[in-house]
Amino acid sequence: MPANGQLWKPEEDPLIEFDVNRDGALDLQEFRALCEKLFGSEEVEKHEDAVKEIFQIFDTDGDDLLTGEEWTRCNEKWVAVVASPVNALLVVDVQNDFIDGTIALRDCGKGEDGADVVEPINRLVKEGDWHKIIYSLDWHPEDHIGFYHNLSMRELHPDSKVSKEEAKLFDTVIFFDPHLEQRLWPRHCVMDSWGAQLHKDLIVASGSAQVRKGQNPDMETYSVFFDNNAVNSTELLDILRDDDVTDVYVCGLAYDICVRATCLDGLRLGYRLAVIDDCCRGVDPDDIAKTRDEISDKGGFLAKSDDVLSLVNGQKRSLIMARQGARNLLKNSSGDPTD
Repeated sequence: MPANGQLWKPEEDPLIEFDVNRDGALDLQEFRALCEKLFGSEEVEKHEDAVKEIFQIFDTDGDDLLTGEEWTRCNEKWVAVVASPVNALLVVDVQNDFIDGTIALRDCGKGEDGADVVEPINRLVKEGDWHKIIYSLDWHPEDHIGFYHNLSMRELHPDSKVSKEEAKLFDTVIFFDPHLEQRLWPRHCVMDSWGAQLHKDLIVASGSAQVRKGQNPDMETYSVFFDNNAVNSTELLDILRDDDVTDVYVCGLAYDICVRATCLDGLRLGYRLAVIDDCCRGVDPDDIAKTRDEISDKGGFLAKSDDVLSLVNGQKRSLIMARQGARNLLKNSSGDPTD
């Protein structure tokens, strides 16, 4: 299997190795051979469509050759990242209240149990070669807008389909000021409470970082990147940028809410991103299935923990994540407003 790390010396140009006909360019078949070295023949055969798409992204003049500036950009911006990614593990909200407390997933009656993620996440922490590990925590004030018992503190908008008198736990209402749609949750993860603490059995890695989200009483924050109005960001962006992270692996609770929002934001921001399926649990299995589809449709990689350890420890690479990296470069070059 291919291994992460240096495949060519800094002074070497991979084009020389794969330019079989010595025309100073790579055609699709020669590029495919390069991909086999990077990803292995099995991965290439499994994702032939991804190989072709990546080639076409860099073949900007459509002449079926990567040459000159096309190859330079491919080599420096794509091959280099594929060969030597900077990997971060993002552990989302593995806190007492979601496992044993006021909003325990097992109490939702859908067969999900937040405790199931602790052991496999601990294995990733212990066995993975991570550049950075980040833990997020819901960290709410007592008067947070998302708490059902605080409903009386704010006025509802006339457009709200549910009135204060009719509203029940887990209903969605529309507040007047701030004007936002909000699902009503049990009181949970209140700042400095037992429920807000990371679960006692979760390994907190030495040198890791923690991001506390949802501290604004008037705004919900599902994603670890941004609050729900997609305006105010957390310190996660600075952490990832300071460490030059290229690949983000996401796991934790709840799959169909905070993990979902985090993954979609991470993909929108241009990270090569994987969600670690067996290290996530959610509220509703049907919504979890939709979440998987959403992440996959946006280019994210649906991974198992064994796959992830192979990726971050250098035994193999993912063509799905590499394709996402190429798509991000295409968006950047076209001035896509989501970047």
